[in-house]
Amino acid sequence: MLLKKIVLRNRDKFEQIVEDWSKKLNIDVEIFDGKESLLDTVDSIVVLHEDYNISKENKELRELLERNHKISHQVDINATLNASVSSLRFWLENNKPKSVLMVGDEKLLKNSRLETYFDRLAQNIN
Repeated sequence: MLLKKIVLRNRDKFEQIVEDWSKKLNIDVEIFDGKESLLDTVDSIVVLHEDYNISKENKELRELLERNHKISHQVDINATLNASVSSLRFWLENNKPKSVLMVGDEKLLKNSRLETYFDRLAQNIN
């Protein structure tokens, strides 16, 4: 499995979808509790977005992690499905992150491609 552990910031609707998907694949999921620094908890971040519309909060979070030498990847769920799945798979294979913070905005929940993306990703990360 290319994804070992996913860290989520809370249990909002977006994070709940990621958590449910992860559990189906037996990927460890941790909800960040703030007991340790986020910088000590994760070694990478994946930002899911639509057409490069990223919330200020998620953009600042990605920049913070990058400034602290954490690797990052962005996934546009409106991009060509095969390309976006292959891109993340390639990134996972090359970087071998142990603990991935996965973030996305609530508006992604309205996009019908989100579920399709996770379904296709599941087929390609085993």
